[in-house]
Amino acid sequence: MLPEWIDYNGHMNEGFYGVVFGLASDEYLIRLGFGEDYRTRGGSFYTVETHIVFVDELAEGTPLVVDTVVAGADQKRLLLFHELRNANTEALSATQEATMLHVDTVADKVSPMSAALYDVLATDAAAHAGVLPEGTLHRSTRPIPP
Repeated sequence: MLPEWIDYNGHMNEGFYGVVFGLASDEYLIRLGFGEDYRTRGGSFYTVETHIVFVDELAEGTPLVVDTVVAGADQKRLLLFHELRNANTEALSATQEATMLHVDTVADKVSPMSAALYDVLATDAAAHAGVLPEGTLHRSTRPIPP
């Protein structure tokens, strides 16, 4: 956590929770195999919806950790569920759901991701199935463009 992320109450400003979650999403995508080579070939992910729940304050200097679960996936869509925790106490500070769409940046439209990326994603989604308690997710109703 950076000192400039702290607000006038001495806690992490609400906007920086989104920054932390965005960085966690990026780290997960890199783990999938999504990198500069993939983007150069015209594939990308666009975050189209997020939902953050603030649970507890984070004071300046608090070390952070984010746990990520693949809460849903298909060849065009990815739903990540992040838990932001105090790394010292493991106390939950916030959660975020992030809905992402895979985009062909050359055609400028939603498209299926590469088979290699989807294979890793599908494996993770299967491994994470049932991890989140029923009723945890906000569940977007955003339709996937054809």
